[in-house]
Amino acid sequence: MKRLILCIALGTLAACGGSGSSQEPRGPDQGLLSKVTNSADLEASIKAGFTTIRSDESVLAATGALPASDNFTGTYTQELNVDEFDTVKYDGSRLFIAPRLFTHCCFALNNAALSILPPQPAGDRSIRILETDPASGTAVERGTIDLDESTSVQGMYVSGDRMVALTSTWFYGSYGDHWADVAIWAPEKTGLRIYDVSDPSTPELEFDALVDGTFVDSRRIGNTLYLVSRYSPQVPGIAYNVTTPAEQAGNQAILANYTLEDLLPKITIDGVPSSLVDPENCYIPTTEPGYPVITSITAIPIDNPSAYETTCYNEAAQGIYVSENSIYFTDVRFDDTWTRSRTRIHKFRLAGTGATYSGSGEIAGQVWRGGQQDFRMSEHGGDLRVFTSEYDWNDPDFVDHHLFVLRESSTRPDLDTISELPNATRPAEIGKPGEELFGVRFLGDRAFAVTFERIDPLYAIDLSDPTDPFVAGELTVAGFSQFLHPVSNDLLLGIGSDDVGGIKLELFDVSDMSAPVSQGAEVLGDRWSFSEATHDRHAFTYLADVGGVDRFAIPATIYDSGQFSLDLSGLYLFEIHDKTTPALASLVRAGSITPPVNGIEIPYINRNRSFFHDDTVFYVRDDVAWAASWLSPTIVNGPF
Repeated sequence: MKRLILCIALGTLAACGGSGSSQEPRGPDQGLLSKVTNSADLEASIKAGFTTIRSDESVLAATGALPASDNFTGTYTQELNVDEFDTVKYDGSRLFIAPRLFTHCCFALNNAALSILPPQPAGDRSIRILETDPASGTAVERGTIDLDESTSVQGMYVSGDRMVALTSTWFYGSYGDHWADVAIWAPEKTGLRIYDVSDPSTPELEFDALVDGTFVDSRRIGNTLYLVSRYSPQVPGIAYNVTTPAEQAGNQAILANYTLEDLLPKITIDGVPSSLVDPENCYIPTTEPGYPVITSITAIPIDNPSAYETTCYNEAAQGIYVSENSIYFTDVRFDDTWTRSRTRIHKFRLAGTGATYSGSGEIAGQVWRGGQQDFRMSEHGGDLRVFTSEYDWNDPDFVDHHLFVLRESSTRPDLDTISELPNATRPAEIGKPGEELFGVRFLGDRAFAVTFERIDPLYAIDLSDPTDPFVAGELTVAGFSQFLHPVSNDLLLGIGSDDVGGIKLELFDVSDMSAPVSQGAEVLGDRWSFSEATHDRHAFTYLADVGGVDRFAIPATIYDSGQFSLDLSGLYLFEIHDKTTPALASLVRAGSITPPVNGIEIPYINRNRSFFHDDTVFYVRDDVAWAASWLSPTIVNGPF
């Protein structure tokens, strides 16, 4: 029973006992997924997911973009022109603040988080709409959108005078990796609401839909919102992890009474249900049985949401990466001995308002192990670059890191591996023995990776020839960086921890890839100090070229173990000077914003967001906003 619960919680039964028995080899024009040619194909594939005997001897052991305008910032994103949902949004004149269910005791560990599900909050629950005045550093609430007490807002988008809210009746946690955190027994309904907010005092609901399936992730590209959801048919009496002929026969008998329509997710718009997917716009595994999971990509035009289009495939996944042109799904697989892992990657091209399957590939190791590990993937010039980690817990050097470059085949729907590091010609490992992979960032035809056990090697990797990448240089410093931000082509900012646990911010000159140089560091606090920005990029705010200076901010809770005291929790401001001359560039602390509440400093904040607008900083702590001038941050206006 414990094995079954863990398998279900990870959202992929394939992870708990191999990839299933093999079917016929694929044809010359087939990828690892095949387009459904008739509804019977999809029905057979889904039912195979419930009736295939899979081994159950082991379980998984361990498991920026530019600002929105020249003078204000929006949500920090991984890719330019690919917007990301968040629970706080700013469009330059309106601040949207959604309530969330928070844990009040949690801690981050190696890009993951341990948390306790909190009780439902008491009192009013609503999305607040504030109108901002950056000239005076103030904000006024102009309207609200009421929510049911059981409704959690996973995130929002703002597109012109429309606001999109993605909702759920389940708490998913605050730390990424939605695939692994969502349990199959959660109420599987994802809400999508679109509001006209042209008059913030009277927001009007234009579109209200419920999608069968747990919310996974989402992006907005232009006017199109992409919603990724995962659905597992709820079949009473079914054995979800079939390991014996008796369970197989029992499931076959139960499923004989189910049609394909019974097994597919639905979408309910304004109370009227219909099928979410067209079976012939779906894909099934080519070389192995299907799975009792349907992953759906729904493309929704924000100005005409009823014209949505859904593409689905009959496999699970553990993570996604989205570029402006494509969406990639990753799914980890293990061999029968559980000593080797590989990652299957499916690519879907995004064109118009839909998603089309482009091809698949498999590479050694794991991509997705929690947190913001979509930074491990990057599309550039049509190629996909991917970092993976391969674990062998019986070896003192228990982890090996790989860099792969994959390219679409010109003859079949495959993602071919065109290069890999290490390799026979370049055998040097990425990382010292036993070092985990932390911060990763791709910048054009270069990649930067931070590994850590006791010290922090920053590796600079040259990808100018994608068929022959190589480690151009490395720099060893104390501590490690969990989050990397490209300041320019020649400068890199790292945020993480120093060697005693303080929050470390370090500026690197990478103009000479063969010899990266530290341009200096700032450390906040020491042991037990932490910043949300290390594991949630939406807590990081950056605005370039303000009078020749770059500005950025991170939230932080600062401890001083020498004094056994907790200092202020607030928003810490920094500047980067002389970035056009990398050898002279410097990191400068510019102050902090620490708003009082009823005259008492509040040390514990569950959600921090900030936005810059000219010289004004709007700082959102949990559900309220504050404001201060960058030039005099100790004078704080609010709460709003």
